[in-house]
Amino acid sequence: MNRYLRASSTIEYDPMCDKEKPQRISFEDVSAAAFRIQSEIVKTPCVKSHMSTTFGMEIYLKNDFLQHTGSFKERGARNALLLLNKETKARGVISASLGNHSQALSFHANNLNIPATVVMPNVAPIMKIQKCRSYGANVIIHGHDMKEAKYHAMSLAKERGLTYINGSFVPSYDHPHIMSGQGTVGLEIVEQVPDVDAVLVPVGAEACSPGSPPPSSISSRMCSSM
Repeated sequence: MNRYLRASSTIEYDPMCDKEKPQRISFEDVSAAAFRIQSEIVKTPCVKSHMSTTFGMEIYLKNDFLQHTGSFKERGARNALLLLNKETKARGVISASLGNHSQALSFHANNLNIPATVVMPNVAPIMKIQKCRSYGANVIIHGHDMKEAKYHAMSLAKERGLTYINGSFVPSYDHPHIMSGQGTVGLEIVEQVPDVDAVLVPVGAEACSPGSPPPSSISSRMCSSM
């Protein structure tokens, strides 16, 4: 739809996620994020899988489902929230998501005493809607899909002076503070499995893989699996 075009004059324009002016993230950004979020993010283990015997190799699984809300999305959400200035935190944040990003943002905004509003489409799982509410977020159910939910959230952001934190696959997960936060999972992997030969990253909307740069000494061993 034309209303979802991202020109700077439209409601849905987000300067943090401008494809015409993409913001790069560096290894230093990810390292800084790891230090920034360490107090409230679970350093989840890499556990050796029973598939190791089946395939004749050592296979480890990074158990980021052990985060407070069950998803790696917490890493990016907390990093983005911590990088807001005092005035922005006081006004509050808003986002649109089917569930995991909404839960992560709701949980950590509550932890940091930042007012949070999340817009979720009517196809969002009831359990995730209830979780967001239990974390103290203002949950708004709007739209038949993520495009409609995001458009409504960005409209509210402009009307109410809230900061929109993109964690949605519409059009992409390209907020630099989100990506650098998600990338901290990569730092933990190479620390916990120091002789790793390859890291396979299941890619949906690429929320985690772009922000997972390893130290240069093992960069050739990292790969993404689609």
